[in-house]
Amino acid sequence: MAPRSDRVRILGPSISMSAVGLIFLVPFVWLVATAFKTHGGLTIGGGGPLTLKNFQTVLQGSFLSALGNSMYLAIGTTVFTTVIGIVAAYPLSRYKSRAQIWFVYALAFMASLPIIALMIPTYDLYVSANLINSKFWAVWFLTATSLPFATWVGCSFIDAVPKELEEAAWIDGNSRFGSLRRIVIPLIIPGLCVIALYTFVNAWGNFFVPLILLSGNNEPASVTIYGYFSQYGVNYGQVAAFALLYSLPPVLLYLGVTRWVGRGFALGGAIKG
Repeated sequence: MAPRSDRVRILGPSISMSAVGLIFLVPFVWLVATAFKTHGGLTIGGGGPLTLKNFQTVLQGSFLSALGNSMYLAIGTTVFTTVIGIVAAYPLSRYKSRAQIWFVYALAFMASLPIIALMIPTYDLYVSANLINSKFWAVWFLTATSLPFATWVGCSFIDAVPKELEEAAWIDGNSRFGSLRRIVIPLIIPGLCVIALYTFVNAWGNFFVPLILLSGNNEPASVTIYGYFSQYGVNYGQVAAFALLYSLPPVLLYLGVTRWVGRGFALGGAIKG
């Protein structure tokens, strides 16, 4: 039997993490319970009989249009950020210089900048260039704010790929772009998944940028849900139903990405072995 000190050291973190998990689980339980209640409120037990009316009301409103806008913003930002981030990370990883460390520091600084520090000049620029209320240009702004993190992460994953594999591909006649596409990218699939998932979730849940740059029919679901909070009160049942439906795409993406991450690590281990 393990000594008492060892049991405490082993069980302590498990108990702590379980307590944190329960704290986060309580709001989720309230969300599910309220979404199916006729008169949802702040209590889990009350709210009347179970019903699907909240979901029907949400789906008959502007939810599907707002969901489409969210998909446009999130998918566009994810694709542009992942592709440009990897292309930018490759030379940063492969070409070493004295100024490289300062460039990495600059990336870290830009990745930590609060978005509100950029919104006032960005709004003025978009208004003066007549780009306001355009989903396409909103995607590019979200991409620009996501690129520092994507480049930083991509550089770390590319550093782990042995350069000798690319040199062998060059001997076989591949160009640098060819070696990047055929050698490097298959080995950094976990990194691509991390970048894509992080970017998608950030763009999907971003409230402040669409609130400033988009309006009317171009508003995503993250802004549309704000309409359920009015001076006449909050319809908790509809808010909960909206939130549950709104959370499905990131959850499904996460489930799909974890499968690709596993495949990527297996492929990387097989090739290195």
